[in-house]
Amino acid sequence: MLTRTWRTVAGLPAPLRTLFFTTLIFRTGTMAYPFLAPHLLLNGGLDAATAGLTVTGFGVGALAADLAAGKLLGRLHPHTLMQGGFLLGAAVLVVVPVLHGLPALAAGVLVWGFAYEIVTPAAYAATIAGSAPAERKVAFSCYRLAINLGMAAGPVLGALLFAIDPYAVFWANALCVLAAAAHLHSRRDPAPHDPARRGPAAAAAGRDGSAPPGGGDRQPLPERTRFWTAFGLSLPLQLAYALPSVFVGTYVIVGLGLPGYWAGIVFTVNALGIVLFEVPLNVRMARVGDLPTLLTGYTLAGAGFLLMALADTGPGLVLATLVWTAGEIVVFPGLLDYVSRLSGPAADHNMSLFSGGVNLAFITAPQLALHLSAPGHPGTPWAVAGAAVCAACLLLLAARNHPYTWHKEEPCTSAI
Repeated sequence: MLTRTWRTVAGLPAPLRTLFFTTLIFRTGTMAYPFLAPHLLLNGGLDAATAGLTVTGFGVGALAADLAAGKLLGRLHPHTLMQGGFLLGAAVLVVVPVLHGLPALAAGVLVWGFAYEIVTPAAYAATIAGSAPAERKVAFSCYRLAINLGMAAGPVLGALLFAIDPYAVFWANALCVLAAAAHLHSRRDPAPHDPARRGPAAAAAGRDGSAPPGGGDRQPLPERTRFWTAFGLSLPLQLAYALPSVFVGTYVIVGLGLPGYWAGIVFTVNALGIVLFEVPLNVRMARVGDLPTLLTGYTLAGAGFLLMALADTGPGLVLATLVWTAGEIVVFPGLLDYVSRLSGPAADHNMSLFSGGVNLAFITAPQLALHLSAPGHPGTPWAVAGAAVCAACLLLLAARNHPYTWHKEEPCTSAI
């Protein structure tokens, strides 16, 4: 599996290989954010409630970046926007450790969240510009692989540095961000977006492949309703997959009374599954249509989270994790591929909004988990998440029958 994955990454077009390694360096540098709350409590002079509110500001800044990215990508090359995010992020990371007091820290964290997240819609735009429609599912799976590899390594490195010197975590993070910027700059493709890579609909938008003035607001009504249908049906999925990062530890240790190492095993199983199987599986599924891909992913995700609600032993948690990890491997590259192709010339605008849904889920999920979990019913958040995903799957089946809610795909003739 690893050999097949490496061959797939090595076989990507040069711009996508550059994006892969830039993303890998950038996400490996994500070592300061997991330790932001401890820093605020120990060195920032904030109490627990104020620190939590300040950390939430990171998500608000990220959401603002997603809302602004569509307009920015109409004027800037994706690489230019990524470079801007890198440089702003590195500057903020150097400043945040020396800030004190709520107003200064809140402003710094908000700008940090904006700089961090603006890279994501720009990377989506670069992926779309660098891949033909038939190759896009695999291209997105490679991009997700870079994210997951980096995010697996970053917090581990951050934990080691935080134990030595809390301030060093922020400085090391800034250096990694600058390294990502340097790598992207040294291999930057100066060519504009190629609309031919997006498909016939995008070619009408002009040589840069950007949306017409006004972005998604001037799309024909059927195209807008198809996007918002996909966006709405993705929200239960985004909320469900935001749960593990914020709720697994509480569920395993407090809810089930199991040893804490089972939470670590859950995260390890999920990470290994993605790293080993996501790219090879999506290579095999490159010619599978949108509907069967999404239905398979939604079904596995719904079943996996319902099994999490029923699990009361360590092996049961592992089995459930394998199921929802399989759903994640299938559904997210499929969703990104589907949304990018249904959007035509408004792809940059719509992908930015879609990325905003991810951040909305990460802001909302901790609050939902807190309110839904209760003594005697610790698995309720998982059950609600699984039921919501299953309901979205049924709505997806209904949506496919109307041209205002479903994008009919063009035949797939090639793959990476």
